[in-house]
Amino acid sequence: FFTEAYITGLEHEDEVGDMLWGDGLPTSNIQERKWSQYIEASARLIRAAETGVPYFADAARGQVERRTKHFYSTLPPDVYVKANRAEWVELHTRLNGGRPVPEDKQLPYFFDEAADWCKPRA
Repeated sequence: FFTEAYITGLEHEDEVGDMLWGDGLPTSNIQERKWSQYIEASARLIRAAETGVPYFADAARGQVERRTKHFYSTLPPDVYVKANRAEWVELHTRLNGGRPVPEDKQLPYFFDEAADWCKPRA
């Protein structure tokens, strides 16, 4: 997203330059930066679509669409849930000193239906 935001700044500097590197932007030392600052900056840029500047929202939407398509093609949700379930059992075995834990003695696994949660909505 940030690479696309930077390119947008170069291609549309008159329109978005102040949003990306204007004097009114908050600054901080790189050692003090937090993810919350990146998230807030991203949200601010995406909200610019509400005032007629669509580039950042389009970039975010496109990135989510590409990543979703890639995820579904490389690790479909049902395959992921099966692998995650196996890791759940393995975790209990490890925590039990390498001895398998009967399923009825394991903590509940809440994600058996997770693949259904990931299905595209109509």
